[in-house]
Amino acid sequence: MPAKEAEIDLASTRADSGVAELLGRDDELAQLYDLIDGIGQRGGALVVRGEAGIGKSTLLEAAALRARERDVAVVSATGIPSEARFAFAGLHQLLIPFLEARDRLPQPQRRALETAIGLADGDAPDPFLVGLATLGLLTETEAKRPLLFLVEDAQWLDGPSSEVLVFVARRLELEPVIVLFAVREGIANLVGESGLAELHLDGLDEASSRALLELTAPNLPSDLEARILDEAAGNPLALIELPVAAASLDGAAPTHALPTRLEQAFAARLAGLGSDTRRLLLLAALAEDDLPELAGDRVWAPAVAAGLGTVDNGTFRFRHPLIRSAVAQAATPEERRQAHDSLAQAFKNQPDRAVWHRAAAAAGPDEEVAGAMDSAAERAGLRGGRDVALAALERAAELSVDRGARALRLFRAGELAYELGRSSDTTRLLRAAQQLGLPPQERALASFHVEVLEPTWSGAATVRSFAGIAQELAEAGHDDQALQTLNAIALRAHWENLDQQTRRDVAQIAKQLTSAPDEPARLATLALFDPVGQGAEILRRVRQMAPLDVPDPEKQFEVGSAASAVWADNLALPFLRAASAGYRADGRLGLLAQTLVFEAWAEVRQGAARVAVTAAAEAVQLAEETRRVAVVAGQLAEAIAAVEMGADEPAEQLIGAAEATLLPLGANPLLSLVALARGRQALAHERFAEAYADLLRIFDPADAAYQQFVGGWVLADLADAALQGDGDRAVVDGLLREWEAVATATGAPHLDVQLRYAKAVLADEGNAEPLYESALSAGADGWPFYAARAQLAYGAWLRRQHRMTESRAPLREAAHSFEALGLLRFAERARRELRASGEAPRRRVPEAWTQLTPQELQIAQLAAEGLSNREIGERLYLSHRTVGSHLYRLFPKLGVTSRTQLRDALDPAAPD
Repeated sequence: MPAKEAEIDLASTRADSGVAELLGRDDELAQLYDLIDGIGQRGGALVVRGEAGIGKSTLLEAAALRARERDVAVVSATGIPSEARFAFAGLHQLLIPFLEARDRLPQPQRRALETAIGLADGDAPDPFLVGLATLGLLTETEAKRPLLFLVEDAQWLDGPSSEVLVFVARRLELEPVIVLFAVREGIANLVGESGLAELHLDGLDEASSRALLELTAPNLPSDLEARILDEAAGNPLALIELPVAAASLDGAAPTHALPTRLEQAFAARLAGLGSDTRRLLLLAALAEDDLPELAGDRVWAPAVAAGLGTVDNGTFRFRHPLIRSAVAQAATPEERRQAHDSLAQAFKNQPDRAVWHRAAAAAGPDEEVAGAMDSAAERAGLRGGRDVALAALERAAELSVDRGARALRLFRAGELAYELGRSSDTTRLLRAAQQLGLPPQERALASFHVEVLEPTWSGAATVRSFAGIAQELAEAGHDDQALQTLNAIALRAHWENLDQQTRRDVAQIAKQLTSAPDEPARLATLALFDPVGQGAEILRRVRQMAPLDVPDPEKQFEVGSAASAVWADNLALPFLRAASAGYRADGRLGLLAQTLVFEAWAEVRQGAARVAVTAAAEAVQLAEETRRVAVVAGQLAEAIAAVEMGADEPAEQLIGAAEATLLPLGANPLLSLVALARGRQALAHERFAEAYADLLRIFDPADAAYQQFVGGWVLADLADAALQGDGDRAVVDGLLREWEAVATATGAPHLDVQLRYAKAVLADEGNAEPLYESALSAGADGWPFYAARAQLAYGAWLRRQHRMTESRAPLREAAHSFEALGLLRFAERARRELRASGEAPRRRVPEAWTQLTPQELQIAQLAAEGLSNREIGERLYLSHRTVGSHLYRLFPKLGVTSRTQLRDALDPAAPD
């Protein structure tokens, strides 16, 4: 991918591009100029999208000229299909001018970047850690001038480079950096699917088309002019090239799409060239602008004279990608194979290039070439190029002679597709591998991924099938693989409404494996499959552990998820927070997103709204960027926290978005989280009957929102809703008895504290006080949310007993605790009860921090803890300038003028 600083020649107004193609593009130019002229105040990214020849490159050239006139540094590159096979190739070329500053990066970022671009050896770097390093190079090195990056033909960038550039582009709003991508319509690519702002180029209007045609091909016969205008349909390249191919326009209606007709027009020029020139052109086309210097300028002269390209320092460049395609398509299959074979020889000292040409030259299965492609896939994986490795493995499978080797290569390719979030490719590849036959563990994992994606999950039958495979592996002495097999489906199985016997049977298989009793994967598998039957053991094991005992973030996450599954968020959170910190440090954003979702829900269940909303919002953003499936769960956790903080409109938008995703899927266990969010929303607004109806759905096996374990999250909420909303007390009492049995069997602390609260609020007036004392005692043992709820309910009960003086202390404490947690609606309810008791609390000023977005709140909290802008940026994957800009904007919202005032501004007011 050659880097360049492309200039637009204002003196050239005719022929193959340039200003002539800008005719009729005033609005588009104005948009680009506005973006560039404002680069001192804001940055950003724009995807210029359109069909081949529509004028994308010309617009980018005009943008480059405008940028230079404004003293903006311009760096650009062009995507080339052959470079897409080399991880981070595009990024490397773009960053060449900045690499000397890499010493200023934090060590993990520097190491990841150097590994990615081949300057150092090491483990495969995560693209997002490379992205953070790239962001640092562009924004943290105090560049003297603003920057404009131009990426042409971005549809052909290598995958890791695309991921990094999109990651960076999303974080440039407050930076003096702009990225312009040009993307061809109709070719699937990550940049085009990124959701970045777009400028879509349509064809020129009739007046502009006529003007361009007159400028580039004056004095055409009127009938030919009309025909060209009709066929070109406003495409500038067609308006320039079709007159040259006028002889091929025979008057028949076009039978191919415009790009194909343009290719045909270009291919027609080959007929007048000699065989040596045509062969050189074919080599250049198949090398995709990476042809070794095989000949001098003189040999290329006929091709240049035919308008097919230019020669720069002995290297031939096609004038447009469609010409390259036309040359390749005009050759016979045998000619192409011979050309690829010649290129493989030419690139013999570059094995990762040569192997692709060897593969293209193969006329059929060839195990030697298949093995070479397999090795190339391994090397690509070590560089972080999972998409490159996927393509190499798929081609290796096609060339494989051995059936078993082909199946395993397809399986590995399918696994990579799954990691990359490509569901259709995952299903296609894994199904092909299944048909060829796979070993037991690979067969199990392939079945799991396919069933999750299609979905063809059949509940207990599927789980029993996996359990059988795990049993086979264990009997063959592969206990580690057996545990991995069960662990792979444990989370999905947890959310499925399986019968208890199936859960017990699978747990028994896991318990018989020879792993250590406190092995994190074992704990997670047992807890997720059978939280009721295994809960007591899980709690006993986790209570004896600490995050430092399991320093690996994956293991910390497994312990945290195990504790969460058995209703022990107080034990889970230290492990989940440690896992989040580890994934942050490693730049593993996909796993960080998943962990933050678990962390956010644990905080929601703990009532820590301010902490939950920031964790959930970050999880949603990262899940969207990394194409993880955790978006919906994150949205609902954020919605519950937001509604408790008084942010009704954002909460409704989040719940609505989650419903829009889930409802088309029919009955789905995640609908239980929608019902939970709706129930909490109704409770916050004191619509108790509505809340009762929403929450009861979670407990009803006949309802689409039923989930057998989520009911344990909402026992206190159900009690409040039933009490105030005329719920069926017999139904509620029955449900509470069922969950009391679970609490007794497991010792789950979250169940215990809720059940004590529920018994107190639902008790007869004459029997309530000792139950309230029990609830207060349970809440005081590390459950401040439930302690405050018990204080609120107890204070209200005391007031109803006309014990006004006694009621005020618990109500004051409840109000202050709710404020500390960010539960503003609960706090207002406590103050209302306090006023009813005869005490007049001070008039409350709305909390200033509620005006902040979740990201602003997160930045303010970190700054209040004493972190510098650079440290905050490293934690949140932002530049220090962006952090500083956020602080500058949020200071007035909080009524502060310095960082030292942030802690007081974010802390709740002193108790009334």
